[in-house]
Formats: sequence, C-alpha cells, structure tokens
Amino acid sequence: MKIRRKFGHWIPRLLKVNAIVLYPFILFAEPLKAVRNKRNLYKHEWVHVEQYRREGILKFAILYLWEQFRRGYAYNKYELEAGSKQHKDFTGEEMSAWYEDMNL
Repeated sequence: MKIRRKFGHWIPRLLKVNAIVLYPFILFAEPLKAVRNKRNLYKHEWVHVEQYRREGILKFAILYLWEQFRRGYAYNKYELEAGSKQHKDFTGEEMSAWYEDMNL
C-alpha cells in the first residue's frame, strides 16, 4: 500500500508530537518546508511504517499502545527501535518518498 504523507496536519499538533503514523498515512505537524530540514524525523516515521507492516496494522497499534502504557515513550521498544534506525540511510520506498517530497 502506498504511504501518503501529510504536512501541517492538525492531529500531531493536537497530540503535541512532531509526527505520527496512522497507517497508511504519515502525518507531520509542521509544513513540508520545515520537515525538509528534519531528515531524522522523516526516517524515524518510516521505521514506524515498517513496524506496522511487520506486525500488522491492528496488532502494531495495540502493541504500541501497550508499550506506551507500560513503559512510557522513552522506553517504548518501538520508539527505541525507531530512534536507533533514524540515522541510517534511506532505502527503497522511503528514499523515493523523501526525494518526491523534497522536490515539491
């Protein structure tokens, strides 16, 4: 399924986060112009896309919320994984999306 990116979206602003993945959407709080300078944030959200695909949409949502409830954001295993991978190079679909968005 094609991942759609939305910039300047109200949901992450309401939740007071920089971005959120609600599969198949990545919703960014800031407009595209601001996100262009935040490559690690972009990559971080793509790791969550991979997690959704790996676990399945419903299962990931439940497991993520369970981790959040039990351990909090800083120790949520899905956030730790995303944080550890956000500095790595883009691959495949995420690279295509990055270049598409950067050339808008």
